[in-house]
Amino acid sequence: MHCEICGKTSTFGKKVAHNRMYVAGRTNRKIKPNLQRGIIDTPYGGKRVTMCTRCMRTLRKS
Repeated sequence: MHCEICGKTSTFGKKVAHNRMYVAGRTNRKIKPNLQRGIIDTPYGGKRVTMCTRCMRTLRKS
């Protein structure tokens, strides 16, 4: 899934396990964006889209 406004998708990173003073290991993890369903206004009426919360916040300001 992705944001239909900015195109934000999931990214990949590392999950770091710590054992007291040193790093015990690293494994892959998937970081997903916070996507919500919302309605935006278009010249033809409202349209339901999937967007990230950052875009929701930006649209609320303008």
